[in-house]
Amino acid sequence: MAKILMSAENFAFGPISKLVTVAEALIENGHELIFVGYGTAYQLGSKLKCKEIYEMNTDAKYFSKKAKKIFEKCDFVLTSGDRSSVLLAQKIGKPVIWLDILFWWWDVIPDYLLNVDMYIQQYSLNNERNIKKYGKKVKNMQIVGPIIDMRYKNLKTKKQLLVAFGGMEAKGWYKIGKDSNYPYTISRLITSFVDTSKYEKVLFVGNEEITRKLNIELGTEKFIFKMMPHNEVVKEMAQSEDILIIPGLETPLEAFAYQKPVMFLPPSNSSQYVQLDEFRERKLAGNSNSIHFADYYKYKNLHGKNLRIIMDIFLKELRMYENDQNAINDTATRITAYLNQSQRNKNRQRVTQNEFMKSLGKNGLNKTVKLIEKFATTRTTIRK
Repeated sequence: MAKILMSAENFAFGPISKLVTVAEALIENGHELIFVGYGTAYQLGSKLKCKEIYEMNTDAKYFSKKAKKIFEKCDFVLTSGDRSSVLLAQKIGKPVIWLDILFWWWDVIPDYLLNVDMYIQQYSLNNERNIKKYGKKVKNMQIVGPIIDMRYKNLKTKKQLLVAFGGMEAKGWYKIGKDSNYPYTISRLITSFVDTSKYEKVLFVGNEEITRKLNIELGTEKFIFKMMPHNEVVKEMAQSEDILIIPGLETPLEAFAYQKPVMFLPPSNSSQYVQLDEFRERKLAGNSNSIHFADYYKYKNLHGKNLRIIMDIFLKELRMYENDQNAINDTATRITAYLNQSQRNKNRQRVTQNEFMKSLGKNGLNKTVKLIEKFATTRTTIRK
């Protein structure tokens, strides 16, 4: 069995949730894992049953020096989006597997990533632009379908509404309370202005510190705010009657795989704005089951442009929305209408979601684990 060092980018819950899904399968197969992470990545990664867990800021100036001995323990590095881990591993001669859930999104992919020992791309949204730009430059590209944990597919549905916020923050990009009040705005809207009378419980899941504060302000026996390990979120999703979700990528893919119709809440960062664009283009979202800022303000084409610039543009519009009472009232009205839609409309959503998932190929979890384990057979240090 291999000793694998894992890390994920400290950017909301997308990169770490995908790493956790793969890691749980590797642990079950007997591999020894070491996790290094910080912020939102640490919130989920620290819940894994790893041999060793280190809370360490991979973006800090001291990271390379402080983490060198930890990295030297492993046979190879598996990272979901953490570039500092790649640079350190390459510096000390450790093989690297790069798990990329956002290949379609990047404006620039540097040479050191193109030259990792294995580049696993999860296929999800249209990747044609970057396949043309980088496909032939990647040393060892492996493309897999959506990586989904399907252990809970046979659970019974309960009278629960799930509100999935994701990680809510990304260090160096946007911070709640400074750049945005998104989870507070949406939570107050749902608890005060949306009709949730048909549910026994409304479960809000997301960032640990923010959900703790929200639970103090808004929590009741019915309205529950909490951070949960990723597998438990998937389990709650499988059992929920309805789902309100940010237009991220990973949780929607999981909801689609579990044949759960969803309503997309307004985007909370620039990549979600673009993802909602594509969800609407693919008919996975429309006016009845999604809230886009373009419904209220002039549309902005943010895809394929400098990531810093488009985040600034997005955050200005998010602040405008948060202070627009007419838009807030309309959002509440549309959410209530969605939650009261007919079963027939839900079934139509399922058909569209199923067609989309089929277009992406089979569940990529097993293939990803097999690729990693095959890689491990040639990279594992013989240990007594």
